[in-house]
Amino acid sequence: MCYNKSVTQREAEMRKHSELMKRVKNLSLFDKDPQYNALRLQHLPIIAHRDGGLEAFKAMWWLIPQWSKSGKPESTAFNARAETIETSPLFAPYFKRQRCLVPVSAFYEYPPTEFVDIQKEGKKKKVKQPYLIRMKDKAPFSMAGIYSVWVNKQTGEELPSYAVITTSANSLMEKIHHRMPVILDEKEYEPWLDPEFGDSKTLKNLLAPYPPKNMEAYKVSAEYLYDRSHNDKKCWQPLEE
Repeated sequence: MCYNKSVTQREAEMRKHSELMKRVKNLSLFDKDPQYNALRLQHLPIIAHRDGGLEAFKAMWWLIPQWSKSGKPESTAFNARAETIETSPLFAPYFKRQRCLVPVSAFYEYPPTEFVDIQKEGKKKKVKQPYLIRMKDKAPFSMAGIYSVWVNKQTGEELPSYAVITTSANSLMEKIHHRMPVILDEKEYEPWLDPEFGDSKTLKNLLAPYPPKNMEAYKVSAEYLYDRSHNDKKCWQPLEE
């Protein structure tokens, strides 16, 4: 799950809703190129401890392990399951010391059994019905993630990348899908981001379903959203049934 999301919040809005964000360098990255329909493999802003401080930087949404020879997506690594992240050969090293926040405004989910017909390239096509999920107060929020920085040995060029951590669905999300991204409360940002914090039990406890009372979900237009050239606020428009 969590194949696309919206990254449209601004620096001022993020600082308003979070004390920790006031200490993050380069947060102005969020003022550039709002993404209402961000997809896997895109380079999007995340937040992590780097070079001794909290920093926002762009990373590709598909984790490339540091030991990769090619620096290209090979195994499926855009989402990491909370239940196995501590033991996964691919994800465990980054869970220990390279955790990040993935700030978003909303994300989309597609029920596996709910289909609609759309017109695509002049033909009728059956696709899953998309839902938009966000906070009821429309405030920005942060998903839990892990990140890697792959280095090209020939050129020294760095490629930061990340994966979103998913967990079982809460009572709102389970009507749509059995999984959801891990959403962190602000009080959980500090231990999650601290690379020196190694209490795995505490960290695993953070990877729980977010309380549904603060969230809302509604259908959006499959016809509009499945056209990947669309990247504006109409992606959020509730579907008129």
